Amino acid sequence: MFEMFANAWTPVLPISEISSVPVAIELAGEPLVLFRDAQDQIIALLDRCPHRSIPLSLGQVTPEGNLECAYHGWQFGSNGACTRVPMNSLNPAQLSKLSAISFPTRTIAGLVWVFTGTGNPPEPELPPSLLEADDRYIIYHEIWNAHWTRAIENSLDNVHVPFVHRNSFGGGMRDIAQSNAIVQVYITSTATGLIINNRIDTLPFGLELEWHQPNCVVDKFDLLGMPLRAHIFAIPVNDRQMRFMQVILPSPGIDRTNFDFDGFVASAIEDRVILEAQKGEVPNTTDECNVPTDEPSLRFRRWYYRAVKDQKTAENTQLSTH
Repeated sequence: MFEMFANAWTPVLPISEISSVPVAIELAGEPLVLFRDAQDQIIALLDRCPHRSIPLSLGQVTPEGNLECAYHGWQFGSNGACTRVPMNSLNPAQLSKLSAISFPTRTIAGLVWVFTGTGNPPEPELPPSLLEADDRYIIYHEIWNAHWTRAIENSLDNVHVPFVHRNSFGGGMRDIAQSNAIVQVYITSTATGLIINNRIDTLPFGLELEWHQPNCVVDKFDLLGMPLRAHIFAIPVNDRQMRFMQVILPSPGIDRTNFDFDGFVASAIEDRVILEAQKGEVPNTTDECNVPTDEPSLRFRRWYYRAVKDQKTAENTQLSTH
């Protein structure tokens, strides 16, 4: 399960989009259903009734906070346990064998987070800028027809900005890019990813960003004088699609009417055109031509092929030998 993105915490939707009405999503190739129980907790179950495999998202949430299947009325609690099977007399031991599959959830930064595994997961390791009150964040998301690794690689690559974003925030760098300026990239490894400083030799400042494994990039625009810090998430839907999500933290005390946050978010559409023109996941490091400014991308690719692809291959090999 979740072969392309196993055992990871990832946001999936804003909290505001989840109510007592079941919401169906696809995450890393698996169908999930999200809903709020009687305690207003957000629950994630596999969107498949264990009885006849009907999507549970077609059902409804009962006044008791259970999710009722639309087909035969089986009900499932917040931990996936089957609580009722109409017109059958079943004891607790029998009911215990009829559970739906549940997944751990958290609500952080105005987002619903799901762990792509079962059992007792570690707590999410997040940058401090994602630990503010829920109402501090501006959240935007949409589905793109691109592999999630393309968006992370793109977010780690600042050299594309004067070209892809020439009509938005990158316009001011066009002249620099056409000159003899050189970009120096400084990279520091951390326990959960990378800190990257991009500096142009003709400017006294540069952009610092962070990559947090597996699928979050933090752009520290506030250090350049802009009134925000941006968090970019590339959330795998399946091997052909991803949910692009921007989580913007405005600087403290900023009057939101004095900055065009909508215009800033809209510039991401320029990236979408490029990423949807690329096919499949990022290739390995030796499959394309590379230059020094590609080092952050190359480090991400090495991690991806070691930590995700090789792990999947090993698991499939184990299964085939049993």
